Amino acid sequence: MSLRAGYGVIWDVDGVIIDSAAQHLEAWRAMAAENGFPFDDALFWETFGMRNADIMPRMFGISGPERRIAELASRKEELYRERLRREATALPGARELLAALHEAGYRQALGSSAPSANIETIVSLLGIAPYLEAIVSGENVPRGKPAPDIFVTAAERLGIAPARCLVIEDAPAGVAAAHAGGMRCLAVRRAGQEDAPGLERADYLATSLADVDVALIDGLLGVGG
Repeated sequence: MSLRAGYGVIWDVDGVIIDSAAQHLEAWRAMAAENGFPFDDALFWETFGMRNADIMPRMFGISGPERRIAELASRKEELYRERLRREATALPGARELLAALHEAGYRQALGSSAPSANIETIVSLLGIAPYLEAIVSGENVPRGKPAPDIFVTAAERLGIAPARCLVIEDAPAGVAAAHAGGMRCLAVRRAGQEDAPGLERADYLATSLADVDVALIDGLLGVGG
């Protein structure tokens, strides 16, 4: 058995495996227009990576009732998946790194704030299911990022101690969540994300996953060290 089988890599999805920020932005904007809500692009980027229930109060000042929030969130995700099915493409290096880590023996999971239906759609469209042992959605845990619940649950499902897990993220809230869960974090800077306070707190900051390989992951986790 590979020494790496005792280590885990937990991937965020949006902005890491797939760049669907534009589709999210368009879906939020369309849902806001349908309901006569004002929309602020800056607030979209500020809350990117959070769960819908945490975004609604900040973006639209809506905190209840729960059924209303659920209906709005469901409509937004429906609009998002419509766009995703037309435009989904993996980010440079993402599928290649998933495959290489799988071949090397790492156990891998997805840990995303996104609803399960969105994650399943992306996994299917990109054909990455063979590389994964677990998938955790923000719907599966009590708290979203920057709380560590998503990543801690993913580590539990992998059967790997948090200290032996590396999170791959693109959002400051995700970096904070990884560290709060006792995990290392590799952050990927999105195009146009020159100013994202908190991202630099990751243990390694990459400009593209095309520049990341198994040896780098080994070093960050201390595999064989």
